Amino acid sequence: MAASADYYAILGIDSSADDAAIRLAYRKLMRLYHPDVNRADEAAEQAQSINEAYACLKDPDERAAYDRQRAAPRLRAKPNFTAGQWSPPRGPGWQPPRPTATVIEIEPPPHKIRASILILALIVTFVIFAATSAIPPIEPVTPPTVTVDTKGMPGGGAG
Repeated sequence: MAASADYYAILGIDSSADDAAIRLAYRKLMRLYHPDVNRADEAAEQAQSINEAYACLKDPDERAAYDRQRAAPRLRAKPNFTAGQWSPPRGPGWQPPRPTATVIEIEPPPHKIRASILILALIVTFVIFAATSAIPPIEPVTPPTVTVDTKGMPGGGAG
């Protein structure tokens, strides 16, 4: 969506036009400027801008976004990247945003709830300790030793 193009002016309609009026204006203009009908270079460019305008205005969501963009104040500053600095948008009555802090106060739980949570934690601790203490420790298993008698083998052992 081109920022400088006025889609309503391209189609020659009012901004309050309904979908039928938009479609009718589009069809009327395309009969005049379609590249198959009009071979002029300006006609091809005009047909392209008519298509762009119709594509934006026929979709209700895109049209609403376009209308919001048209209605927005033109106080937005364009970034100046050539100077290496960007200045924030400043208009009449502009003030820098103030930091806001929200304090949230949470009430501590009542003493009965604290005590019951502590007792429950102690019970769970004792149960886990008792369960792990009842398991006998695993003793390491030593691998069996194998001795090979090489005296009776051919080519092996002195004999």
